[in-house]
Amino acid sequence: MRKAGLLDKKPLTATRKMLDTAKKDTGTEKRAGRWDSIDTYTEYESRFYFRAAVYSDRGILEVDLFTRRDLASGRTAPRYRIFLDRERQDFISWDMVREKWSSAKIDMLETDDYRYSYSYRGRNHAAKETLNMVNGYLYTGGMGDVETAILDFQAKIRKTALAQKHRFITDAIDSYMSMVPERLPADWMKFINDRVLEHSIFYIKEKKEGYCTHCRLHVPVSAGVRHNMPGKCSSCGISITYRSWKMQKHTTYRTTASVLQKCTDGVHYAYRQFRVDMFTERGNDYEPEINLCEERRALFRLDGIRSMMNSLKVYEWGEFRYTGISRWCEDGTARNGINRRWYLSSERSVLYTGNIKRLLKGTGLQYIPVAGIVKSMGTKRINVLKMIADIQEGFPYEAFWKMGLRRFVRERVKNNFESGRAQVSRLKAGKKPWELLEMTKEDMCQAVRIDATDQQVRIIQKASSAGVRLEDSQVEWFDRHTGVSVILDYLNAQTPHRIIRYLREYAGAEGESGRDSRIRSLWTDYLDMARQMGWNLRDRSVFFPQDITRAHDEAAVLYTVWKDREDAKKMRSKDDIVRRKAAEIRKAFSYSDAAYMIKVPECYIDFKHEGHVQHNCVTTYYDRVLEGKCIILFIRRRQEPDKSFCTVEICNNRGRFGVVQNRTAYNKEALEDAQAFLAEAVKEAQKIADRMAAEEERSS
Repeated sequence: MRKAGLLDKKPLTATRKMLDTAKKDTGTEKRAGRWDSIDTYTEYESRFYFRAAVYSDRGILEVDLFTRRDLASGRTAPRYRIFLDRERQDFISWDMVREKWSSAKIDMLETDDYRYSYSYRGRNHAAKETLNMVNGYLYTGGMGDVETAILDFQAKIRKTALAQKHRFITDAIDSYMSMVPERLPADWMKFINDRVLEHSIFYIKEKKEGYCTHCRLHVPVSAGVRHNMPGKCSSCGISITYRSWKMQKHTTYRTTASVLQKCTDGVHYAYRQFRVDMFTERGNDYEPEINLCEERRALFRLDGIRSMMNSLKVYEWGEFRYTGISRWCEDGTARNGINRRWYLSSERSVLYTGNIKRLLKGTGLQYIPVAGIVKSMGTKRINVLKMIADIQEGFPYEAFWKMGLRRFVRERVKNNFESGRAQVSRLKAGKKPWELLEMTKEDMCQAVRIDATDQQVRIIQKASSAGVRLEDSQVEWFDRHTGVSVILDYLNAQTPHRIIRYLREYAGAEGESGRDSRIRSLWTDYLDMARQMGWNLRDRSVFFPQDITRAHDEAAVLYTVWKDREDAKKMRSKDDIVRRKAAEIRKAFSYSDAAYMIKVPECYIDFKHEGHVQHNCVTTYYDRVLEGKCIILFIRRRQEPDKSFCTVEICNNRGRFGVVQNRTAYNKEALEDAQAFLAEAVKEAQKIADRMAAEEERSS
């Protein structure tokens, strides 16, 4: 809108009636909240007050907006002057407070007033003359409220303008959406009813009769049924949940279903995802009402290696970029009340399988039993696109499914195709199925024989790597009672039979209590320490201690001594450097008083013991001291020079010392007198360091 001349005329001012009405509107105190949190607030009758005038020479309507707060304080000038041009379909507003133009709609104008403090019964105030003028100019008839009439006019203009502005984006989206087939499979609704929805039988116990939401027939019900008890319909045979006619007023079930279709261009495939809602209520005799809404689409190709992921384009249904227009939008841009981005790793649905075999014919997936895998999941929702991507990346679904490892495949699908416990090599030419599972052929046959789960496959793999063959019952026992625990790493030290017997008798492997779990954990910790110390685990007396707790504690003491000795060996060359640095540090930090003294650590063991006693991480500072990045000191009481008290970090910034931290046990602040002692020690060390530097400079 052309701004020139719009502000030539003076704005309208508030009438005496408007001022009086605003002052009388003192509000009503109201309470809101829950039983544990009640808030009080004031609700007023009218938020905005309006006056209007028409510029007859330009055909422009001016509507001046006043706020209740301004009028109640005695202000007669409006907050905004809103100019509307019906002929040119345009609008603009002048901010009287900030003295600037605004192209925002009336609902987005900043008035410094909380809109939800006003009653919706009479939210705005305008004289009859103003109402007639605004509604007549905007052709809104008896709409009444001035704000509503203006907002409707502005929204239509903005919608048209934004649609034109984003035509480049929407045309591109529409070109892709035009490739998606309009028709759904002929048996689509049968698929929804049979495989997607979870059904119920609403029964009346006295009549021994119920209504099945699947076959929609009244069927006989036995006297022993209970509310929420699972069962099967005697008419259609589908799995149902019994629900009492008296106890269940209504039910709502929401899920997602999807279908894969070939696009009209003959190259792309479309994944179409629908939200499925089923609602039943007693007043309607529990007749199911089923509603479907397509909410996601993804287009992709299957004509190359990983082509699906490289070509994937995702769209969602919702409001397009604040235009008020609902349509297909690029992923993550729609306003649909969810405000989240669609992720391939998290979206799941029940897939229609009636067309899968025909659809995948001629692609790299034609021999993969996709339909069989999906059907075996029942009403369990799966990530369809992630499965296709997983297949293309080389996970051998076909080999495992056809050889009989169906539980293993189903668990991978159930776990969203993320790597499970079992180790699986990607499909490569020339690799045998057992090589993909990293086990022997005999082990693979065992896994197939028991239709092994993911964890059972991993147990067999562990045994195979140790050169041990487990019996079927032993695989199932480890699966049920220990899982893939550390104990499986020791299958080559003792026989599985002895390990299981010991776990039963001494480690409470078949118990349910927390103590049993703790005992098993102590045993595996004991074995790990024994292995590192080089004990002979083939010796039954070593591997199977009679008292696990005592054996663990004794081993821990020996392990600490052994570990310190081993660490000392590894750190010997580094310790020589740290000792030389400690000698230099000791020259400066030699201060002591009647209460405290300073000790400079000289080796790795000093750091380790200090960290253990003080319960801090000073051990990790060893390498920093070695590299000269900091100085570590220990403050000791003079009466107890060998007992840990304070751990100190000092920085050396270009020859200037500074205290970084001074901590007692558990990283607590040092006592005030210890802090004062350290401050004095640093001051003395600085003097010594400065003097030594000066002497060195003179001698050079």
